[in-house]
Amino acid sequence: MRGAETGAARAPGPRMPGMHGTPDCASAASAARTLRDLGLRLPELAPYRAEAPRMDGAAGAQGYLRLEFEREPAAGRTLLSDMDRRAPLLAQKALYWDASQPDMACVTIISSAGCVVQGDRLALTVRVGPGARALVCTQSATRVHGMEQDYASQLQILRVEENGYLEYMPDPLILHRTARYLMDTHIVLPASATLLYGEVLLPGRKYHHPDELFGFHLFSSSITARREMDGDPLFAEHFVLEPGRMNFGKVGVMGPFEVFGHVLALTPARHLDALREGAGAALGPDLAWGATILPHEAGLLFKVLGPSTESVRAKIREFHAALRRVVLGTELPEDFLWR
Repeated sequence: MRGAETGAARAPGPRMPGMHGTPDCASAASAARTLRDLGLRLPELAPYRAEAPRMDGAAGAQGYLRLEFEREPAAGRTLLSDMDRRAPLLAQKALYWDASQPDMACVTIISSAGCVVQGDRLALTVRVGPGARALVCTQSATRVHGMEQDYASQLQILRVEENGYLEYMPDPLILHRTARYLMDTHIVLPASATLLYGEVLLPGRKYHHPDELFGFHLFSSSITARREMDGDPLFAEHFVLEPGRMNFGKVGVMGPFEVFGHVLALTPARHLDALREGAGAALGPDLAWGATILPHEAGLLFKVLGPSTESVRAKIREFHAALRRVVLGTELPEDFLWR
């Protein structure tokens, strides 16, 4: 179904995306080339390839952010050892506000644009060195505005090295009416490392316009994980959402729910049974959730459907807390009052 090509992450077959190794995102120029090639390759973008007009010399459409973290034994904590950035993507300095993990570097990604518009090409690469621990978050929700031409895209490379630990849990993604948005995420980590990565998708501003809810044109998301940069994929998931081709209120798609949460917990195999048991599964009138073991025992896939952002994020936070207890042996601290 082109309207909603979804499904659990699976071992990739010959036609699955991300089969040609992890893309080059070492510099802003290489990331821009990768995003251009990706836009030409994916069939769902074919109707939207007419480039949006821009002012000559305008900056900001090609955003780039590279964050690198290293464990510093002398300091007894993880340092943000290197960073490269191109507006509108910026980052706050590393802070250490997580009382349960005082050695963890916490970095907030900032967008100087405040939103994503047609023609934007964004790239994020995060590397966590051996034994390092990092938490990366965003300043607020990502708002993808309506579009008349072109589309917007974001490439993400998340790399965690031996015994490293990374949490990347951005705030919700809000797809405004007529938005077209592509996300391509590549994960590289050894069996000893842990990565928690999540997405919360809101299909429009519910009370903004009668046609706003599920009024976006396209959302395409691919996630591929490997043990090595050029290794075979552990698993891949590619879903294409096109509300114009399907009623998302059907049973088996979104049903009565409006908000979709999607979380990957990639961690050593010894943690999986405890995580899955703690996650549970349920289907009720107010919330639906469940977890499954990923191919090659790479980790756990946790999905949530709910009627509101608050209910979905609360259930994801429960899963997040369970991962902290199982993997790190500590409790997740209280969330900030303003989040």
